[in-house]
Amino acid sequence: MENLKYSYQTNMWGLKVQYPKLTDWNEWYQGDYSNAVYYLDWDQILKYHVGAGFTGIELMFHMKPYIKQFFGDAKAFTEFVNERGITEITTTFGIAHNSHDPSKSGATMRELTELAKFSQELGVHRMTVMPCSGYYGVGPLDDTGLRHAADFMNEFGRRCADMGIIPCIHTEFWCAINKYDLEKYIEMLDQRYVGFCLDTAQVGILGFDVVDFYDKYHEFVKFFHLKDTTMLSAPDEMRLCAGAEFQDSGDRWFWELGAGDVDFKGLWKLLKKYEFKGWMSVETDGTPDPLATMLLSKYYINHELKPIYS
Repeated sequence: MENLKYSYQTNMWGLKVQYPKLTDWNEWYQGDYSNAVYYLDWDQILKYHVGAGFTGIELMFHMKPYIKQFFGDAKAFTEFVNERGITEITTTFGIAHNSHDPSKSGATMRELTELAKFSQELGVHRMTVMPCSGYYGVGPLDDTGLRHAADFMNEFGRRCADMGIIPCIHTEFWCAINKYDLEKYIEMLDQRYVGFCLDTAQVGILGFDVVDFYDKYHEFVKFFHLKDTTMLSAPDEMRLCAGAEFQDSGDRWFWELGAGDVDFKGLWKLLKKYEFKGWMSVETDGTPDPLATMLLSKYYINHELKPIYS
């Protein structure tokens, strides 16, 4: 049995995925000669995943209404993906907007709790959660705001525990909880109920060495987002501006595994040292071609990383 299993974060298809299954591809193609139709059909998209060797998928929060609209309920969607070779929906992704502000965080708690219930119906056992709103207009947080954000997540974690789910903090380089207070925030979390999703590119862009970070927090890390970057330790003025993740210049923050500067081989050596076993999710934010990025990343995993720890 493999120690590591791989899922894929479907966010790059996101709102384009509007139909459970197309019944007449020729009719669509006659009106649209681009490749858009190839990314409109869950039946086809899931075959890409399984064909590339991914047996899990991760869902964004905005997929919830589409799944309900076109599949009826979460259970029907899970059965649909299982029939096509996806063995597990590994995670769902949500955002804890305004978790630092008790006067506004109640609505967010209700939204995330509803997403947790939906996740439970999907058979999901972990959620990835951005821990606060974006930095621009909110950050930096003071100690009181940081404490509120931690208390929010601890309470959400306790609610999730009753559903058999652990929420995993997914820090973003543009999040209000940022480079200078991330570790202070981590120390405030109740690790009985809250874990960490180590996004290799996001943590690297913040300015942390990914290998050192995992070495320090390996017991806290319950899940991974795998993507590469050429912008390790990006300066504050790039990370903390409005719309930071989408550059006016069109520059990419994120790349296929092996196409940037993240030390994946060093990380894999630590995964072996600490005997990490379980799911990791490849994510392909900002790619002009999700399928190409999916395949290139899986090739790197199979040929460069798997020999280190399999």
